[in-house]
Order: sequence, then structure tokens, then C-alpha cells
Amino acid sequence: MKRTVKTIFLVVMILLILTTSWTLFAQTEEFNVYDKLKPFFESLYFIENDFYEKDEINYDDLVHSSVRGLIAGLDDPFSYYLTAEDVAESNIEQEGKYGGIGTEVTYNAHLQVIEVVAPMFGTPAYKAGIKAGDLIVTIDASPVEDMTYMEAVNNLRGIPGTVVDLEVVREPVGVLEFSIERAEIKTAMVQYGMVDYQGIKAGYVRINNFFKNTSTELRKALNDLYDQGMQSLVLDLRNNPGGYLTQAILVASMFVDSGEVIVTTKSADNFINTYRSLGNEFENIPMMLLINGGSASSSEILAGALKDYSLATLVGEKSFGKAAVQTLFPLSNDGELWLTTAHYFTPNGNDIHIVGIEPDVLVEYEAPEQTEEELDHTSDSTRFVIDVNPDRDNQLKTVLDLFVEQFAMGVDGGQYK
Repeated sequence: MKRTVKTIFLVVMILLILTTSWTLFAQTEEFNVYDKLKPFFESLYFIENDFYEKDEINYDDLVHSSVRGLIAGLDDPFSYYLTAEDVAESNIEQEGKYGGIGTEVTYNAHLQVIEVVAPMFGTPAYKAGIKAGDLIVTIDASPVEDMTYMEAVNNLRGIPGTVVDLEVVREPVGVLEFSIERAEIKTAMVQYGMVDYQGIKAGYVRINNFFKNTSTELRKALNDLYDQGMQSLVLDLRNNPGGYLTQAILVASMFVDSGEVIVTTKSADNFINTYRSLGNEFENIPMMLLINGGSASSSEILAGALKDYSLATLVGEKSFGKAAVQTLFPLSNDGELWLTTAHYFTPNGNDIHIVGIEPDVLVEYEAPEQTEEELDHTSDSTRFVIDVNPDRDNQLKTVLDLFVEQFAMGVDGGQYK
């Protein structure tokens, strides 16, 4: 009976979705969408009635797989589906804070334990002595092997001030026990520092993503750097996958004059939205952007605007090339469907989708050699103010050398040519 109710609910939900969809495009399609989807309902019927282990059917899994299958059929790598569990994780990432102990972890499927990738700097786990490679085998005396990955992660999290007891295996030491008081963990959307390079005070700002607090953190960082007498600015967008369009607009507005176009979007039905700068609030100084193949979406909106207005020189490697705009469609199971609904264009009208943005100065990254003793296995994702070391970053060093050339030529700002 319970299984039948679930089946009816599943079919009704799908029918509601299809009815809504059919109402929207029935007038333009030459075929009946219900006829096309008959094999789906037939398959669902046979699963319900004839599958050997039908008592073990997980209908949530069927829904998740079905929606993912629909998305896969679009052959669009930028459209995706989030379960309710995925949405909760995404919200935590975008919020930039949560209650927990402060570790980056993964699931070790072979041992069925939680493995610490890195403790986050300054967090309770860091202060307690948790190290990269530690295997968490019990949480509050409950074996991790009896939990799903997300159950284990959620058990590590909790209200700040509460205590969690961990049993950890560390090679070659053996079993260790920790009692750690949870705290509010804040991850940095923006990290910054100052470097004095051959007499030039260069501000360095790394934008990790374009989530909820990015523009607020960037404004604070820039104000601090200007107060320190910054003469030139490096914006590091390397490996920044993007985020909210609204945050890209707010960030670009800090550099682009009021009223100037930052980006336009065009939907499949040729509906055009134009987004303009809210007003440049910072002094124009020599500025350069670091980009690479991991710079995508909102990163490319910012890079494209600054490049088109000759406000900055782009240094590094070609960007990813994601000019697709995703729109959120909430679902009845608390999941989210993110569909590509438009493409965006730079102020000069360039569609960089798949193509990417070429840097003004091409510099391939060279990973520095490090001994095991020099390796830092601590995550700096909780550091807001960071050390800047151009000797360990050839692309950054190239930028600083270009600033030296600019100042020698008396250039006040804009692109280096």
C-alpha cells in the first residue's frame, strides 16, 4: 500500500510538471509530448509491478535519476539538478559560514571513514591538532561506517559552543581521541594582502567566487589596501568558477564608471537585458587581472568588462569560456533545477562562450618545486588577510614586473601594451 501511494505521488508529480510544460509550448510543437514520454511511464509501471526487488525500490532515487536523465538529454554541461541535500550544502558554501570544527574532508570509500583533506587555519580542528590524512572513525562514539557521507559531515557540524568527540586513526601514530568545541567557521570569498615590490606597493586581491558576501568583502579589502597606500592592484581570478550574476555586477561597478554597460544577456527568444555599472567608487590606479582556464562565468564577466574598457591588463592563460546564464527553478521535492536560459555578452558585444577570453600577456603557470618539509597541508580558506609571495608564483611575478615597467614609463592606469 505504501509503495502504491508513493508510485501514485510520483506519477502525479510528473504529470503536473508535464502539464505545465505542455501548456507553455503546446502551440509551437508539432508532436504530442505525452506520446513521446510514454516509454517513461511504461518503464515506471514495469518497475513497480515486475522488478524482482520491488520492496527495495527507493522512489526518491528514481526521481533524482529521472531528472538527471532529462538534464543529460539536453547535452548542456551547464544545466544541472540539485537534490534537497545538495541545496543545503550549496547554501552553506554560498553563505560562507556555518557551525563546525573547521576541516575540509572527503569520504574514503575503501575504509568507509571520513578522511581529513586539510584543517582550516585558525579553526577548532586546527588548534586541536587535527592533520591532513587523519581518518575519522567515530563521531560521538558512533561508527562512521554506519553513516552516509552527508550524515557524517552533518554530525561534525553543529551549534557553536557544543562539543563533538572524535576517534581518529593517524598513521603511523595509531588511534587518537579529540574533544573539540565547535565554533562559527567563516570562509573567505575574498583574500588580500600587500607586497612592496621594487619600491612599488602593490595590493593583491584573490576573489575565490562570486557568492553572497563577495562584494562586501571586496569593498573592505580595497578600503584597507588604499588606507595602506596601495599604488597598483592585482585582482586574481584564477580558478574562480563564478557564481551570482548580481555579485559580478556589484564587483565590476567598483571599477567601471556609472551607467556604463557591464554585461548584456540574450535569451532564446531574443529578450535582451542590459546591466550597467552602479558607479565607480575607487580611485583608478594601474590594475592587472590574473586569469586561467579555471576562470569562468562571473569571473569572465568582470574580466571582459575591465578588458573592453581598457581598465586592466589581463595576464595568465585563456579563461574557461562559460557565457551561459543559468536560471533557478525550484522543485516540489525541495530540489533545484538550474537551466541555461540565456547567453551573456561583454560590453563590446563579444560572446565568449566556449571561446574564452585571451589574456593580453600570455604566461603559463609553473608550479614551484617544494620538498615535503615545505608543503603546507593547512587550508587557507579561512584566512582573509594573506601573505603575498611572488617568488612562489611566476604569473604573479610577471604582473609585478609589468607594474615596474609601467611606473618607469609613467603610466597611470589601464592596460599594458
